[in-house]
Amino acid sequence: MKKILILILLTLLLFSCSNEKAKDTINVALSQEMPTLDVHRNSSQVIRYILCGNTLERLIDLDENGNIVTTLAKSYSQSNGGRKWSFIIKDDVMLHNGRIMNSEDVVLSLNRWIEYYPAIKKIAGSSRFSANNNEVFIEFDNPVIFFDQIMASSPYAAVVIAKEALEKTDDKGFLTSYIGTGPYIFEKYESGQAVTLKRFENYKGEKLAKVETIKYHFVPDSVVRTLGCESGKYDFINDVMSSDFERLKKNDDLVLSLGDEAGSFVLLFNKKGPLAKENYIRSAVNYALDLNGVMKSCYGDEGYTLNPSYMEEWQKIWLVDGIEEYYNINDKEKARKILAENGYDDSVFTILTSNLSNMDKSALFIKDELEKIGMKVEVIIVDWSTMMAYRSDPDKYDLCITAMTSVPVPSLKLYFDPEYAGWSDDEKLQNLLKDFNSSEDLSSALKLWEEIQMYSFKYLPVIVAGHYNSGYLYRKELKGVIENNGFYFYNAYF
Repeated sequence: MKKILILILLTLLLFSCSNEKAKDTINVALSQEMPTLDVHRNSSQVIRYILCGNTLERLIDLDENGNIVTTLAKSYSQSNGGRKWSFIIKDDVMLHNGRIMNSEDVVLSLNRWIEYYPAIKKIAGSSRFSANNNEVFIEFDNPVIFFDQIMASSPYAAVVIAKEALEKTDDKGFLTSYIGTGPYIFEKYESGQAVTLKRFENYKGEKLAKVETIKYHFVPDSVVRTLGCESGKYDFINDVMSSDFERLKKNDDLVLSLGDEAGSFVLLFNKKGPLAKENYIRSAVNYALDLNGVMKSCYGDEGYTLNPSYMEEWQKIWLVDGIEEYYNINDKEKARKILAENGYDDSVFTILTSNLSNMDKSALFIKDELEKIGMKVEVIIVDWSTMMAYRSDPDKYDLCITAMTSVPVPSLKLYFDPEYAGWSDDEKLQNLLKDFNSSEDLSSALKLWEEIQMYSFKYLPVIVAGHYNSGYLYRKELKGVIENNGFYFYNAYF
């Protein structure tokens, strides 16, 4: 009888083991959905988190410590004072369609990258990439001493896409195919629901790709995201609300990762009107606001810092001294005086925002602040994709609330681009940025950035209310997530 019981137990154990499969899908819940998957045409951080590194790769990239490393390039170099940049591409990289990547794929991709990003096009001028066998190069009229940083870490993703995919676009010129070189193949996009990536079995690079599938779910509701991670439905979520921090820290099944400043919380002025085209209006708003209240209304008691710089605190080289007096002034009497002296006539000041991650709460706080100085204020709250569409219409708003990720070089801040929403087409500002982009050396660039930062407090293309810190939550069994200007899963596993 004892032998029979032992045999039964062994059989049950073997059956249990044979049916216990290793988890093969990482389920990620994202707080927002991207407007397009065409990385060359939109700088949305969501697209980069999904496709960059996983599916589409760059010639050079950043490692986990923020150092530039080669990815699809064997090596790279610059000469003639930063006027020429050369990249020797690897000759054994397989694309997802089974073909070996060549210099034509790289040149077509990078020239498309230049063409569709005004900030990059402004730096490049008429220069474009060319190839000589496995060398891909570009020659500028002026020095571009930060070009490797721009290619490796800019929100304008300089990724390489197969020429066959570049030829497949919709009637608006957006890509419909995403054939790259990374460890994960793009499988499908379900609008409003998810993007699914599958492991590329013929990948030969240095990334691990231990998990078969990565699925990115679009879950704008922060409560749903958090509860989903707590229950195990999601393995990783972003945009964790600071009000949940203390409770989540006590959950032994979870890891709460709180990092440095990851980007800026931006109040973007519309310099084409209706009211914010007037500098005195922008100045009155700047004087009136309690920026700590603006940040707290969105992020709670934690999750942000009050840093007067346009750049993040960890970017030490770009921090400008002596600017505290221009930041978080909170002088409502001065603001009222500015309005009175310039004949403000009770016209309605319109604030545009989305219902994403408490941005609407900041909008309502700002409304209250501006009403205290006698302004009439209307708040328009829409979903994220609608907000981005409205943001491009200069007649719809005066101030738009948004968040922007870190950039390696100050001139790449989107709000400096005269073609970007907000339209910072001020002649002096644009001339300063042009000089900055063609600086001969770092010392000259630093002096010019200081002048740009100081002038920006006068011109006010935006108010950088503060800087948000990265905040991610994931199941403790998920290992190998790379957190460096975002979150990446190509080395992750259970």
